[in-house]
Amino acid sequence: MTTSLTPRGASAAEPAARQPGTHYRVMSSNIWGDYFGNPPHERDEALAGVLLRYAPDLIALQEVTPNWWRSRLFTALAADYAVADGGASDQRRTNYTPLLYRRSRFELLLQGVDFFHLKLDRSKGVTWAVLRDLASGRLVIAFSTHFWWKGTDESNYIRTVNAERLAERLLGLQRQHGGAPVLGGGDFNCHVASDALRLLQAKGLASAQEVADEASPVCSHHGDPKRDATGRYRGAPRPADNVKARSIDHLLVSAASVRVLRETVILDQDALDASDHSPILMDVALTTER
Repeated sequence: MTTSLTPRGASAAEPAARQPGTHYRVMSSNIWGDYFGNPPHERDEALAGVLLRYAPDLIALQEVTPNWWRSRLFTALAADYAVADGGASDQRRTNYTPLLYRRSRFELLLQGVDFFHLKLDRSKGVTWAVLRDLASGRLVIAFSTHFWWKGTDESNYIRTVNAERLAERLLGLQRQHGGAPVLGGGDFNCHVASDALRLLQAKGLASAQEVADEASPVCSHHGDPKRDATGRYRGAPRPADNVKARSIDHLLVSAASVRVLRETVILDQDALDASDHSPILMDVALTTER
């Protein structure tokens, strides 16, 4: 760890060791944008501590509002992680779905951002990158995404359109780069049995919770942390329907070239306190060498 940061309320639990045979560790985390009077400066140190403790190679973030960009989160991560934000000079504070990659592991070759419906909601889209593994030379296609959120029938359809655009981008990049493996995730705002996730699965992009050798049995979304008597945010695991089938956060892989060794929903207390979504983590092995 390259920071002296000691997150408030951190769990005493040690991070899980990587599964034997792991090529990459990938995390996705919806960090709870400050839309509800929930300022990042009260939660940024806790979140940074979680990310540094589990030390993924790739981190997909969602709900990174302008105030989150100005927070201590990115300062705490800067020594270990570089940011793919789409590449344009104004993207850093207007891209809500950045992708972070470990500096010692990858070289950034190509990046971009696609906004799904800019007039409806700028925060929904996909940030993507083509990375080169500095040790092996292999290429990896990585991404962070956030789908449309409402629960209506029309919104379910919108999410299938989001899924079509995501698949078109990722599979197009894969064709252009020799079948490189696809790794990433985000807040899809729908369950694994939804039309949007089924569409992605049909195109060869599988949710880790369904294909992992070992998968967490619990739901990733646990609801808003509440202030305790001291005024600090405190979160708790989902009180009802706490089963993985209710998860709306997913890590995706190109099923033909990636084996998911383990998928984990992180329930450390500092993670529960920092956001309404638990970070999700996967250790993966590549089944083809490129």
